[in-house]
Amino acid sequence: MPTSTTLPAPSVLATLITPTALAEALGTTERTLSEWRIRGTGPAFIRAGGRAVRYRPESVDEWLLAQERRSTAEELSA
Repeated sequence: MPTSTTLPAPSVLATLITPTALAEALGTTERTLSEWRIRGTGPAFIRAGGRAVRYRPESVDEWLLAQERRSTAEELSA
């Protein structure tokens, strides 16, 4: 009987991004991420354990792609 050599997918927990790491990657601050969460304008997030905020890489990618613009005029209408 053949055995599977497929590696298991990483757990969701293992792939979550901290606000510190995301802020650094985006070139912004944790405070800005917090303000985006309050306004609902940033990437979707998970609040784990009541206080700890984490981001799924897929949610960050989706949000980043939604920020794509062809001109600054598009920013005014968005």
